[in-house]
Formats: sequence, structure tokens, C-alpha cells
Amino acid sequence: MMEIELYKTGANSLEKRYFKNKTFSHVTGNQIKLLPFKTNPSGDTFSDDFKSFHGVIGELFRVFNAKTQVELKNTDGSFKIELKETILKNAIDKVETENIEEFKNMLTNLFFDEEHGLTKFNIKTLSYMNFINSNNAIKEVSKFIFDLFLTDDFNQNSFNEDVSKENLLHQLIIQCLPELPDAASKSKGSSYNNLLPELKVQFIEDFAFLKTNNSFLLKHVEDFFKYYYFHYLSQMVLRFNDFGSTVTKIKPVYYTMDWETLSENRLSSHTISWKKLNSYSESIFAHVNTIELLNYIHVDGKPIGDYQNIVLIYNDLNPEEKEKFEDCLCELITFYSESITVFDTGKNWEDCERLLNLDLIYGKFEVKVLKDIYSLWFKIKYQFENSSRSKPYNDYSKWYSQFGKVNYTKNRGRLGNTTILSQELLLFLTRICIGSEDKIRLKTLWDKLKDRGIVFDETTKLEITKLFEKINLIEKKSDSGDAQYVKSTI
Repeated sequence: MMEIELYKTGANSLEKRYFKNKTFSHVTGNQIKLLPFKTNPSGDTFSDDFKSFHGVIGELFRVFNAKTQVELKNTDGSFKIELKETILKNAIDKVETENIEEFKNMLTNLFFDEEHGLTKFNIKTLSYMNFINSNNAIKEVSKFIFDLFLTDDFNQNSFNEDVSKENLLHQLIIQCLPELPDAASKSKGSSYNNLLPELKVQFIEDFAFLKTNNSFLLKHVEDFFKYYYFHYLSQMVLRFNDFGSTVTKIKPVYYTMDWETLSENRLSSHTISWKKLNSYSESIFAHVNTIELLNYIHVDGKPIGDYQNIVLIYNDLNPEEKEKFEDCLCELITFYSESITVFDTGKNWEDCERLLNLDLIYGKFEVKVLKDIYSLWFKIKYQFENSSRSKPYNDYSKWYSQFGKVNYTKNRGRLGNTTILSQELLLFLTRICIGSEDKIRLKTLWDKLKDRGIVFDETTKLEITKLFEKINLIEKKSDSGDAQYVKSTI
């Protein structure tokens, strides 16, 4: 007999966690840690960092090496300028020359970009990339990526690039990099839950290939982690929206190339588009709060995970256990409803119940547990949208929507934003799909991109094929489309 219990009282209970000074407040990440987002600051605060991803990569590689960002003495200027001046000063101290200014100018031209940023010429330089926005909230994105993809399988020695093989100037700059302080113990804080282990398997395979060529890694490290971050979030948004009613699998998103023109007719055939993803993501904070609350129900002393996992657990229960589980779920809904009393004028739980009963999705659920899960989510969503909590609710969702918007969408006028790939990103992802092979069938490439969450309609496939022919990546064994191969670019 399974032990099923709702933790209402005690040290880590609903009442202890949700009531501070007798006032109810929503809290997440105690029972299950799902996303690195915040309600404050809003996601659109970090548009520049979302676009460059330099800071996220820098922090990620510091996490790899259990380090934190170097603290520089002069805090008045930008981090890039201060780091540059520190490196140049250290270099001058190490080299004997009468032409100091010429030497500084040479190093500046060779190792720093127009914005004073250190160029990526060695793996060690990645740990010195910094965020544009100084708010620490974005650091959680790096921890999120590390926890999701790299905790179990990461070998720290895999990034110890042999400095002795570098030329003398490269060796000099590496020696002049200021020492990074040690980070606090890694055990601090709980880890993020990976809801999509199959996506992690694909990540590990692709990352292993990326690491085989250091220049390839340095050139595309942002592209790689940025895409997998977005890919995971998009799949999570889609998974949440299923409420556990379907079997989990990767649902590819339709992309077009950024130079294409797009019609309304074509866009309507794209089953999963940016419009759908963006729409689903608006309620992501309601989902996170719903799943957090659900995990105060324990089965045999363990939290129950996300919607899909809950349905799997429920299906394995005997009739008596199912009834007990349903009772806990109803008790949880009652706890929430009784704890929330303040709404916008004219809004209340009676109005919420009326709308719930009219909701088409709610009406389609036949299993009681799915109806109850949906009901809890609907009520959480209703109170966020109809109370003073609407702004933080929207700000939370912008961590996803703004990231997708600045990196993977293009405004198509009256069609709105649509998901797109640039030529450079397409060629990079193609190279990842080909892997260690010299070439693969064009048909196989479409399948491999689909495995990584990307699909194209026939018009876009034709555009891509024309591009590959133009840059001599297509090899034809015959006139048959099945006999077309895509060659490696490395």
C-alpha cells in the first residue's frame, strides 16, 4: 500500500512556506526547481545579454572550474576596459621593451575587439567573459544550463587546453590573465530538475562533437548553448501545456530562413510556431506555481514531479490509493482557494468557476485527476491575471518570450513574429548534425534537425537546398532527391 500524504503542517509544509506574517505569498523552487526566471527583474531587462550570451557562457565556464568572476580594483569603468588594462599592464611587466606604446597597441589590435572585449583565442579566455547587465539574477541561467546538461557527465579536465601549443603571444596573454577566485561549495542551493532527459542525451552527443575542435568550439560556443537553452525551454512550455495528457516526446518547432518571405497560408500550416509558443509561455508562471503546490503531495515520502510524472504515478495506484490521491488534490485546491481573497473589482472565485466550466480544454479531460490538475492551474492563472500580481506574472514570462524574440524570431509585419534561423546558425547546426561523418543524405539532415527540435516546410527546404548548392555543400549521386548529400564544412 502506497503512503499518500499532503504536507499541510510541519516545518516544510504548505502553511509554513506560504504564509509569512499571516499573509499568503506565492513561493517556488522549494519543492521542485524548474526555471531560473524571476518576477523581478523582468525578463526584458536582459535583452542585450540574451542576444550576446557572453556573460552566460563566461559564468558557465566559471561554474565548470568552480571559480567566480575576477574582482578588479578600478570599479568606475566597464569590466571589459578594466580587464583589458589589467592584462596589458601585466604583459608590460613581463616583457622588456623600449617601445611600450607600440607593444600595447599591437596587443590591443591582436587580442581585443572594438568594444575592448578580450577575443576568444583559447578555452581559458571564456571564463573572463562578463554580463552586460550587472543584475545577478541572470547568473541563474548559467547554473540552470549546468544543472540540466552537465552535472552528471562533465569532466573538468576536458577543458584544460594545452597552453604550450599556443604561440608565444598567446601564451603571454594567458599568463597575464588575472587569477579567478575560488567559488563557494557547489553543494550550496538545490539543483534544477531536468524534465526532458532525452534532450540531454542529444545535447551530450552534440557537445562531445563540438569539443573535438577547439576553434569550432570557440567560434560557436554561444550559438550552441543558446540554442539548447531555447530548445529546452520551448519543449518545456509545450510539455506544460499538455497537463500530462500525452506521452512525452520532442515536438519540433517550425522555422523559416531569415531571408524568406512568408505568407499567411504557409504560416497556418506550421503546427508549432512562435505564435503558439509565445501564447503558451504567457501562463508559464501559473504552471510553475501549480507544479510547486502539487509537490506538497508526497507518495511514499517523495515529491511527485511534473504533470507527466504525476499521471504516471497515479496510473500505478490501486483504486483505494487513487481515491486518497484525489482527496489530497481536492484538499490542495481548497487550501489555495481559501488562501487567496483579494481580486480586481468584480472578480472572484465564483466567476473563476463559471469560466472554468465553460473552458473547452477542461471539458475534454475525462480522468478526474487531470480535471483537478487543470482546475488548480486555471485558478492560479485566474488570480494572477485578475489581481495586483498580474505585473510580476507577465514579467516572469518575459524571460522566455524576450529571449526567443531577440534570438530566433523576425517581425513579419501583419503576420507578427515568426521563428527563423540565420544562414550562419543553419550552417552551424548542419555541421553538428553531420558530426564526424564526411557527408550525410539531405533527407537524413532533415531528420537529424527534427531530432533537435527544428522542422521546415517544403518551401524552406527548397531555399536551404539552393543555398547549399550555391556554396558547394551539395553532392549529387544522381538526379534523384534521395541521392543528394550534404558535405561537411570542416
